[in-house]
Amino acid sequence: MKFKNIYDLKDGILNFVDSLEGEQDFKYLPVKSGFTKEGYDISLGYSCFVIKILFILNHWNELSQEKRTGWINFINSYQNHNNSNFPEGSFIDKKYYKNINKLNISKEFKRQVKKVIYGHRSVKNKDAEIKEFIRAESKQAISTLYQIGSKNCLSYSEPSFENLTTTKYLQSLDWEKPWNAGGQYSALCVLLETQIKKNKNFKNIKNELVSFSNKLSDKDSGCYFLGNPTSKTELINGSMKILSGLDWINHPIHYPEKLIDFCLSTTVSGYGCDIVDIVYVLKRCSDVTNYKREQINDYFINIENIIAEHYFQEIGGFSYYKNKSQIYYYGLKISQGKNEPDLHGTTLLTWAISLIYDFRNPEQKEFNLLKP
Repeated sequence: MKFKNIYDLKDGILNFVDSLEGEQDFKYLPVKSGFTKEGYDISLGYSCFVIKILFILNHWNELSQEKRTGWINFINSYQNHNNSNFPEGSFIDKKYYKNINKLNISKEFKRQVKKVIYGHRSVKNKDAEIKEFIRAESKQAISTLYQIGSKNCLSYSEPSFENLTTTKYLQSLDWEKPWNAGGQYSALCVLLETQIKKNKNFKNIKNELVSFSNKLSDKDSGCYFLGNPTSKTELINGSMKILSGLDWINHPIHYPEKLIDFCLSTTVSGYGCDIVDIVYVLKRCSDVTNYKREQINDYFINIENIIAEHYFQEIGGFSYYKNKSQIYYYGLKISQGKNEPDLHGTTLLTWAISLIYDFRNPEQKEFNLLKP
């Protein structure tokens, strides 16, 4: 790769993250130069990304107690106390919500065209989409806090838990698009484990989630879906979401060896999410079976070469796309997509490297493993 050793890589990433620090404490930019006004305004998601990077690199605990406490308080300051549009305890970046809620005539026209072509079930309306974005960001904030040994101040009130409609909600999702649907499943697992562990309904809801994962699991491919998804990448990304959810509720992978075979038969794309998702799936499966470890290692060598193409030696970070930064954050345009590293890409590819390193060196703790 483009760095001399693992320590050179860590220093480069930390230097890049420092270069994105804003004028306010715990506020960061998504990229160094090509950000949009909307990308400049929002804060919560970027701050979570930085905490994750620091955690992976074993740097979080090197911060002073005062700074760590201040940062945790900063994340918790985004919790919702009085927005009736979202569950109590949601994490809402008000500037993100304001910008994503603006009328975009072009985007809404495209949404209506898709509804005609694909049907209403396959295309969410704007309100439903925003609710999923807010749940996803809330899940990210909560999981980030728990990762560093903290927690959210106000309990998150998941409606499907309170109304005992978890299965009904999961059935309403489009499982021919398991990436998105799997993301909602994963969020429910995180919220179950972190928010209602002592609730009398905990076991019943967990059983619902486990039972639904049984229905999703495909004994031929090892993937998780319903219907007939057409994209192998979509299947792997969706499986990654389910596996991360199962990890939170401590339930085993259904067909790890089949899933390994499916991943090894797939050509990796150059997108940040696609890269880390297939690495995560292979790593999680390899934790429970020794099946095809040599082939997995060879596959990881190829992935490392792809990751290297995203690295900026002089700057120290990774771009989400090859020669192009991440453009969107939960539907909001945050950058112009210039040829520069970005915070999202750096988070994902740092995570991917840590997983590969741990696969080869399980006894050496150079990295902390993230629990998404």
